[in-house]
Amino acid sequence: MEKQKTFWKINFISLAIILSSIIMKKEDVLAVTLSHHFSSPQDTSSNRLGLLEAYQDPVIGPSHPDVIASDNQSGFETGQVVKIDGKYHMFVNEMFERPHRDMRIAYWTSEDAIHWSRRVTIKESIPGRSPSNPLSEVWVTGVEFNEEENAWNIFYVAYRGGDEAKGELKGYDYEGKIWRAKSVIPGKGGIAGPYADMGIIMQQDENSQQWEGEQAVATFNPYKAGNTWYAFYDGHNHTPRGPWPTGLAFASKLSGPWTRMPEGFNPVPIVDEFMENPQVTKMGNGRFLTVFDTFGDQEIGYSISEDGIHWGPEIRLKVQSEDNIWAEDGDHAMRTPLCIIEEEDGTFTVIYTAMSIVDGQKFYAVGKCTLGWKP
Repeated sequence: MEKQKTFWKINFISLAIILSSIIMKKEDVLAVTLSHHFSSPQDTSSNRLGLLEAYQDPVIGPSHPDVIASDNQSGFETGQVVKIDGKYHMFVNEMFERPHRDMRIAYWTSEDAIHWSRRVTIKESIPGRSPSNPLSEVWVTGVEFNEEENAWNIFYVAYRGGDEAKGELKGYDYEGKIWRAKSVIPGKGGIAGPYADMGIIMQQDENSQQWEGEQAVATFNPYKAGNTWYAFYDGHNHTPRGPWPTGLAFASKLSGPWTRMPEGFNPVPIVDEFMENPQVTKMGNGRFLTVFDTFGDQEIGYSISEDGIHWGPEIRLKVQSEDNIWAEDGDHAMRTPLCIIEEEDGTFTVIYTAMSIVDGQKFYAVGKCTLGWKP
């Protein structure tokens, strides 16, 4: 009887995925319908990612001239770095006063991923977290070039504060909404903006899933596999306090509409408890690699996929060497990888944020390391 229930559950999920793919072009359907097999990818390599080089100290810390000039008091958290024609472009959240409260989205560039220059503020929040303020925080999590629009797209999360009158927790994030913004200047040269909001592409609605909780939709990171766009998105429940699971959504166009994978596929079984801001790259061998914020001292997590849909379990690795540890210990001191860029020599550049203590104050600095495959 139990086997029969499992059979019907899996086939119901399979049917749901197939039906949801009807909205997509014919060439997109194959990439989605293949997902009903529910098999985890097998990493055909016996190698693991390991730390090859850790840059000495942060590449952007509190003494950086542009940090001082922009009056950034608490540092950086969450964002994405892309590389175009040899140049690195970073979209990152600046915590200009209180950590994880007073936010703005900024754009930085670098020729070598070490020496960075701040170019412009992309988006300001409206300080003052409250139930009536839907833009008290703005968290950029995804940056992609939209070929159909011939424009860059950024994706950011905006929350409202908890409403005590409804039994919610004051000072906590609720009902995350994913905004899409488009560069006004056409072409890849328009990456610096300005950016115009194009609307909310994902939020709590009749399609929300039970595991998403009160904070969802949190983070949104699109990537392309075949002819289909996919995006990791997060959820979390404050009361009772739960884990931070991650699901997948898909679309035939970067601009949407976006459809959640059905429950049973979601949440994806990469981690048991905590995963945020996964960044995905398609490697030269055709496989997919994602890095993300996880638990552990000076550690990030990564996962590998053969098809960009089914992901293997988390593997953690240190991104600071033993003789150069500048981030504090603790699960939430090492924060968020902003990229994993495969370089021409086969190594991977990772830019990340991490908390340090400077003159007795917390500052979330930006670090850099190089990863590579090790036996």
